[in-house]
Amino acid sequence: MSLVLTPFGLLGTEEPLDGISEERISAEIRGLRLLETIMQNVQAWTSFDCFAGNRYLVSSIEGFEIRIDVVKTISSFLINNDPHLEVHLYRGRNRTVGSVERLCIALTGSHPGCAMADAIVSLVLLGESNWPEEATPHTLREFAEAARRERLGKRLKLGLIELSLEDIEEISDIRKAIELGIPHAAIDMLCSFARRCYACKGMEIEVIKRYIQPLFVGITHEDIEAYAFDPSTPTDLLFLPD
Repeated sequence: MSLVLTPFGLLGTEEPLDGISEERISAEIRGLRLLETIMQNVQAWTSFDCFAGNRYLVSSIEGFEIRIDVVKTISSFLINNDPHLEVHLYRGRNRTVGSVERLCIALTGSHPGCAMADAIVSLVLLGESNWPEEATPHTLREFAEAARRERLGKRLKLGLIELSLEDIEEISDIRKAIELGIPHAAIDMLCSFARRCYACKGMEIEVIKRYIQPLFVGITHEDIEAYAFDPSTPTDLLFLPD
């Protein structure tokens, strides 16, 4: 068997598949059909056809993009027993590519006989699950952390605020303080976050107040008034809801 048509392109165009067992090829085809079905129902991924006619899988966030070359990954695995996925990380903004890096992501030996297509399925599902830290390959941590920041910002409707890891940790602490019934501490941290948006992110006060409004959910008007009488710094009053 020299050429095999898959949902993501043609296998065997660069190197023939002669000598590869029907069983291995069939396992990959089954996995790719599953991948095709999954791609029809995901939100974190899209696909596009490259110049060779093969489809790349793409997950993009502001400033980053990862691309999976499905056909090249499967071909290298079948022909050369290469366990690495063909995944590249693109960095850049406003349609300008600043750098391209091939990421080292490999099929582990913990599941012998596993099709490489199954590893691609797993990677796609990781992205769809917002890259859980304990399961995400360390080479994808930079992209995963950026994705979590973006999704958290959208979920909290923080709009234009670009969240750093420090911001995410502080927002988590704010929510915990609200849950524990210590609103004064929550407002204190909230104002600290707002001051950082003003001083470090160059945002206007009214814009900050508008975008941090969702973080005040669970804090009563009485709690805000009590804090206003005893703020950590006088400038905190600038960021409290009207």
